[in-house]
Amino acid sequence: MTSHEEQNKEERDALERERIAFQRFQKSFFAVRRQFYPTGTGTPADESIVEFEAAQGELEAARGEVSRIVEEIRTGKRR
Repeated sequence: MTSHEEQNKEERDALERERIAFQRFQKSFFAVRRQFYPTGTGTPADESIVEFEAAQGELEAARGEVSRIVEEIRTGKRR
């Protein structure tokens, strides 16, 4: 079992990772969205799609980590 301080650090780090991942996802979403009509050509660049998918995967992983920690708190494995 890890110490209370280690758990707090893990929780803070997980929330920060989720925040950063969300900002990356949001930025990539808007970058893709701008490429559609009426502001763009209607066809997003491959690089934008690749970045969007990578950002989406990172966000899902970060949310999974936060969910795991929340579940540990709910079930009493973490104080």
